[in-house]
Amino acid sequence: MVLKKAWPKKIVVEGWPLIFDHDYATEVVQKRKAYSGIKKLLKERGIRFQTPLTKMRIHWDDGLKLYGSAQEAACDMRKRGFSVGPTGSTAPDHEATLESLHQGLPWQRVGERRDGTARRKEEKLQEFERFTQDSE
Repeated sequence: MVLKKAWPKKIVVEGWPLIFDHDYATEVVQKRKAYSGIKKLLKERGIRFQTPLTKMRIHWDDGLKLYGSAQEAACDMRKRGFSVGPTGSTAPDHEATLESLHQGLPWQRVGERRDGTARRKEEKLQEFERFTQDSE
């Protein structure tokens, strides 16, 4: 209700328009972006559609159809004779990639980085102590 009442208002703060919109999780935003090419094509053709959260509802002449993903909608549209480009879902899922790397690879520390760093710090501290003792 708040968003519906805020959208028609033209609120300006310090010369900048204040825009109210949904605050979706990153995964939801990515899934919704995948529909962008399809939505553009449907708008051009004057076909009514809705995008509830991560799904797409298209009002075809032969009835309403709900799609669970952009790929599913694009596939059906191709069968209906539409020329649909990539759905945007081919972008890599970075979180899933990192997770698979962490699970699939035996990570281990190589070399003596911590020991070497600690040794260098100790040497610098000793050098500083010698310098301060010499200057006294």
